[in-house]
Amino acid sequence: MKRVYSASTLMDAQLAADTLSQIGIPNHIFNVNAAGAVGELPFAHVLPEVWIEDESQEIRARTALSELANNPETSEKTCPRCGETNPGNFLSCWKCSQALPP
Repeated sequence: MKRVYSASTLMDAQLAADTLSQIGIPNHIFNVNAAGAVGELPFAHVLPEVWIEDESQEIRARTALSELANNPETSEKTCPRCGETNPGNFLSCWKCSQALPP
């Protein structure tokens, strides 16, 4: 396993993990429940981290995460299930959790 991303929030980590999953890179988020340890542990040790299972996918994963950071989508997506309008960078509908089209 290889760490490819340290996030400032759990939401950022989930967005990164979802992005990698969408392109077929299995991954895991670590430190999901570590925020309560701030003060007992150094701040940097409790940040959410995204790790990939296959180290040979590191370059592909980092490239995808870099593109995500540098090119946030500003368009909107319509949910195919409920018709709700979602921001372009969402991977699933905020209302019904249906996966959104790319």
